[in-house]
Amino acid sequence: MPQYPDVYGGTRVDDVFLAGMIDNFVIKPADATPRTVISLVADPDLTFPVVANALYEVYFNVRFAGLQAAGLRTSWTVPSGTTGNRLCQGPGSANAVQSDANTTEMRQAVHGYGTACNYTNPRNSAGLQTFLEEQALLAVGANAGSVTLNWGQVTANATGSLVNANSYVKYRRIG
Repeated sequence: MPQYPDVYGGTRVDDVFLAGMIDNFVIKPADATPRTVISLVADPDLTFPVVANALYEVYFNVRFAGLQAAGLRTSWTVPSGTTGNRLCQGPGSANAVQSDANTTEMRQAVHGYGTACNYTNPRNSAGLQTFLEEQALLAVGANAGSVTLNWGQVTANATGSLVNANSYVKYRRIG
């Protein structure tokens, strides 16, 4: 089975060509400013460019903190014409507060890129983190652009929810 990128006789092997053969990472350098609203706002760090008519494997690993009652909700912004769904995995909405998160109820669901997915932090703290994972095979249509993680609170709360440093997105063009 052929793999991306195609290698033909006479293909020039340079840094751009080789970069197409490895995973790319964007790592959040610092904790985000806590958000106290339910509006889904683009994360300025967890974003990357995509080209038209290409297929990407995408994986977000997000460390977050905040009160259990406030939660965290996510969606993705993708170029117009992009098809597919994302798999969302993380702490579900029926969690009891527990500082050690020993019996965390997890959710696993499939959603469209723009559909909000709600998570909670059973650790109930802006200082104690938990995590979520979202992944997809992203089929970009005729429009190039960027893929971006959007996030906000599930329920507005004066104690902000935040996405923490070292959250990352791993992506690779596979077709």
